[in-house]
Amino acid sequence: MTCTDQREVKTLKPNSTESVDYRSDDDVAYVTLTRPDRLNAVTKELYAGVRGALERAHEEDTRVIVFEGEGRAFCVGADMKSHDERERTVTEKREYAWAAQRACEAIQTHERPVIAKIQGYAIGAGAEMALSADLVVMANEAEIRFSEASIGTYVGGGVTYTLPQRVGIAKAKELLLTAASLGGKEAVEIGLVNDAVPADELDDAVDTLACEVASNAPIPIAFAKEQLNRETDDRELALTAEVEALLTCMETADWQEGVDAFAEEREPVFEGK
Repeated sequence: MTCTDQREVKTLKPNSTESVDYRSDDDVAYVTLTRPDRLNAVTKELYAGVRGALERAHEEDTRVIVFEGEGRAFCVGADMKSHDERERTVTEKREYAWAAQRACEAIQTHERPVIAKIQGYAIGAGAEMALSADLVVMANEAEIRFSEASIGTYVGGGVTYTLPQRVGIAKAKELLLTAASLGGKEAVEIGLVNDAVPADELDDAVDTLACEVASNAPIPIAFAKEQLNRETDDRELALTAEVEALLTCMETADWQEGVDAFAEEREPVFEGK
């Protein structure tokens, strides 16, 4: 897939770890969890791989990041088999917990929009990472679940604020306290994810969405993501932040390109400058 209508194609060699693959195709970077034999269950190394891939996307001229899992699942959460192999020290447990938090934080605070593509299962830590993305698209047949309470553990990745932001506090409590499973259509109905499509249409739906976002000016998109994540109740602070962002955008070449394209009745070509 490329979004090559007007910009030069830029395909880079993959950069992979044992758990995460990174590739860039034109304006879209793909961060793929690559533990399909374990349904992409998380490990400390996988979390480190996610952060490394996001750092690379930061260094390159990437417009959108697609976050996905290889195989039959997006991510089924913790690798329970690994947890059961040996008793970890308190320090190791803390390091693991914070590795999860920092990976989700990196997704949430990345300056580029992140789209999570859910096929199969997004359970526990997988659901936490998916909700850290800006946009989430599921297959109708997929399943998302915050299973932590059902196995005696606790949520992470900022779910105690990302989940209420999407579905409201009452529904968030229901999902966390019951550990209920949701399919794609039901997840859309309650506002948990943005869209759900048949499984065989998932790739095309995500690629189309990624291209739509990538065609827009990246500087105002970065401002919008930052300010929406702030979710302030201070009206004056929000108004001031918007004005400062607008004035910054008006000094960019992209702003002039938008004005010129409108006057010339053509599609703008934004360069992020």
